[in-house]
Amino acid sequence: MDQSNAPSPALRASRKLDSPLPPPDSSVRQTIRPRLVPVSEEMRHLCALLAREILRWPDVVARPMFGMRAFYRGSVIFAMLPGKRAMETPRSIAYKLLHKWRAFELQDGRDIDSALARLDRAYARAI
Repeated sequence: MDQSNAPSPALRASRKLDSPLPPPDSSVRQTIRPRLVPVSEEMRHLCALLAREILRWPDVVARPMFGMRAFYRGSVIFAMLPGKRAMETPRSIAYKLLHKWRAFELQDGRDIDSALARLDRAYARAI
């Protein structure tokens, strides 16, 4: 490094530029990211139908997240629907109940009512 561009010793000490990173804490559990998989056009269509219905519910907004759409009731997330990607399997939607994420597999359009029932339960608890 050119001496004229080098930070002063006081600045280096205040920024701790020369201090090594602390060793990793083995007591901190690393979160494993869920596997994101591509979805079919049919699944995108089914999720668009679900999204259209969910967005009619009071105080619901959707935001893009990791190739999916996250649905919030106010500031609380309660569902994730595939857009370009899905969690775990190409036919699954995700919803949150009792602080745990759960998945539901949509095989075809006949599963829309079951999916809406699960999403409704998650919505009701997202307060």
